[in-house]
Amino acid sequence: MAARSVAAGNDLEPLELAIRTAMTRLGAVLLEGLLAADDGYRGPRAGCEAGHQATFTGYRAKTIDTVLGPVRLRRAWYHCGTCGHGLAPGDSELGCAQASMSPGLAKMTARTAAAVPFARAAGMLAELAGVQLTVKRVERSAEAAGAAAAAVISAGADAICSRRVIPAPPKDPAPDMLYIAVDGAGVPMVPAATRGRADKAEDGRARTREIKMACLFTQTTLDDDGFPVRDPGLSTYLAAFEPADRFSQFVDAEARRRGCQHIRQLVVLGDGAVWIWNIAGELFPPRPRSSISTTPASTCTSWPA
Repeated sequence: MAARSVAAGNDLEPLELAIRTAMTRLGAVLLEGLLAADDGYRGPRAGCEAGHQATFTGYRAKTIDTVLGPVRLRRAWYHCGTCGHGLAPGDSELGCAQASMSPGLAKMTARTAAAVPFARAAGMLAELAGVQLTVKRVERSAEAAGAAAAAVISAGADAICSRRVIPAPPKDPAPDMLYIAVDGAGVPMVPAATRGRADKAEDGRARTREIKMACLFTQTTLDDDGFPVRDPGLSTYLAAFEPADRFSQFVDAEARRRGCQHIRQLVVLGDGAVWIWNIAGELFPPRPRSSISTTPASTCTSWPA
């Protein structure tokens, strides 16, 4: 009877979800067993992040949420007398030091929270992955992931702009043209995120913050009608709540990473915002053969690289 019901499509969804729940629970048990094989003991002493030697004091339990559900860990605990804090080397090796979420679940949370509001992200995780997280936990995890990603991007931009890192030139033959489209937009924010910021509203209180954005893409071919065609899969994007001078460094670094110094022609696209053309003029000053054309909606500056 059950087989006939399933074959007819009756009550299939509950069966699917029940099997998924059973399988994830089994997976959590297996994962917990695998992790138990290494309790994180690294001898009587282990190095701390500050370079000191921490002393083994015993074992402590910790529960982390994973894509398979909660998993309980038993790991060696060390205490650094110089720093005055404890640490578990095993946590760092697993990527969950000072965190109660596995790297895999943190990545899933960041991806969903980047696509939809936090409350909807929590609902999507529950519905699509069977993972139950509070909205606040989704928010904190996503913001931590965003801050970590921003730190990596910022450090990379600083390294390129300071010439400590020299990007490799594009593969030969280099793209014919590099387009750099820059714009800004007001993003609605919660009151706490705009506190102390002035705006043109009647009450003088800001309700948005400007996010600065850039899209860099290359072009090497034309379509059948002779119009430029963006190279597929080679667009990169920048977005940041940063002042124009700092955002300029991000654009500079990304343009250099994309090989702007080796590309025949650069094209900057933007509207009439002064800060955009300050960036263009500072980073990519026109050469004698430059040409400028203006339309009511946008301005395009083009010159040989």
